[in-house]
Amino acid sequence: MGYQERDYYRGADAGSSYTSSVAVKLIVLNCIVFLANLFFGGPNNTLTAALTLRPDTLAEPWRWYQFLTYGFAHSPEGLWHLAGNMLGLYFFGKPLEDRFGWKEFLRFYLLAIVLGGLVWAVRSWSLNSYLVANFGGGPKFGGLLGASGGTVAAIILFCLLYPRATLLLMFVIPTPAWVAGLIIVLLDMFSSRDLVAHDVHLTGALFALTYWYFGWNFSRLPGMTGISTMFKSLGKAMKAKPDLRVHDPEAYYEDLDAEADKLLEKMARDGAESLSKRERRVLEAYSRRMRQKHR
Repeated sequence: MGYQERDYYRGADAGSSYTSSVAVKLIVLNCIVFLANLFFGGPNNTLTAALTLRPDTLAEPWRWYQFLTYGFAHSPEGLWHLAGNMLGLYFFGKPLEDRFGWKEFLRFYLLAIVLGGLVWAVRSWSLNSYLVANFGGGPKFGGLLGASGGTVAAIILFCLLYPRATLLLMFVIPTPAWVAGLIIVLLDMFSSRDLVAHDVHLTGALFALTYWYFGWNFSRLPGMTGISTMFKSLGKAMKAKPDLRVHDPEAYYEDLDAEADKLLEKMARDGAESLSKRERRVLEAYSRRMRQKHR
């Protein structure tokens, strides 16, 4: 059975081309940001630095956009980090997009990134504050960057939806999806001596578990229909509207009387056979009005 026939490749947007896939567009955007920083970011990696999330962003509302943008930034030295995230996003995000539709998948993916960044920032800020208060200082936390939070959320949701699907662990070992998902979670739970933000991964996994367990769909949340209608109404309001034509009964009857007088003169001069079908209808309307007027 080919992958096109599998149930997890069906949905509202099943069969959509690669160019219309939001997962592919997210991958392209991540690669563009990576290359733009590589070639134009300068020695200080200006673009990546501007997108990277830092703990003190919590106290600086003008930089809250970084809770989202960090998920599109990767270190210039982290090509394999980018490649791993994008492969995961493609192989697991595309089936989710085909199942839920591109809008719902995009909402899920972006929210996973924001939640992961928020948890990381709160944890880093709190730990920094604790170290300063009790020890007069401590290790300073760097920035957070990378799409891992959204990618891990997509992988875990796929494993929950299709636990018996066969995945190639390390691209070699055939493994049931539920086992692969469990291995990913356990590695993040018990690996702490590296530069990987495991709390972001675990937040993505927990978000995926919650989404799956409660059967969430953000397009059906209370108020979403009203918000959608509001934006549609705003869009219509911004479009140019044709001039309104207000119906004036008095003006209409005055025009009718004037035209009827001309047609009666024509009929008296040239005979009834000279009238066109439209002119006959005008006289019929005039005749009805006269009868109603003299009742």
